[in-house]
Amino acid sequence: MTSPSPTLVLGLGNELFSDEGVGVAAMRALAQQQLPGVDTVDGGTLGVELLPTVAGRTHLLIFDAVTSEKAAPGDILVLTADEVRAGHQILFSAHQIGISQVLAAAELAGHGTMEIAGVGMAPFSLDTGYGITSGAEQRLEEMVAAGRDILESWGVIEPSGHTSHQRA
Repeated sequence: MTSPSPTLVLGLGNELFSDEGVGVAAMRALAQQQLPGVDTVDGGTLGVELLPTVAGRTHLLIFDAVTSEKAAPGDILVLTADEVRAGHQILFSAHQIGISQVLAAAELAGHGTMEIAGVGMAPFSLDTGYGITSGAEQRLEEMVAAGRDILESWGVIEPSGHTSHQRA
């Protein structure tokens, strides 16, 4: 078994509620790019079970659906480490412990000194149904580009010239 990369891209969300699964879709799209030194994981709604996956990383990029008073459906939001840790904007299933609790547990276990950022999309729909909406699908490339921008800013991957995105 190979050692995990210090950089993890984590896709969160429940794919059974349409755009709540946009984080997983974005992670899969980024995974197709096969970025060297970057692990990609479908975190789905695993909650605290993600602790071993997150522990020991130096960089954590999270894709998820987000809510914000300032965001219209389809808006792409970039979240700072503090915003991700606060967990107020990242959506999660009612059956899962949120990523903020996983990060708090990682800190308690001595694994809290990592760069963290999130990229989210305001959902068009959270109705029951497998797969993201066509509106979310049309914005997915921009969501992935925002994630690449973060990885570039951390020096994890080489710059590719993408533009910046809306702040939460």
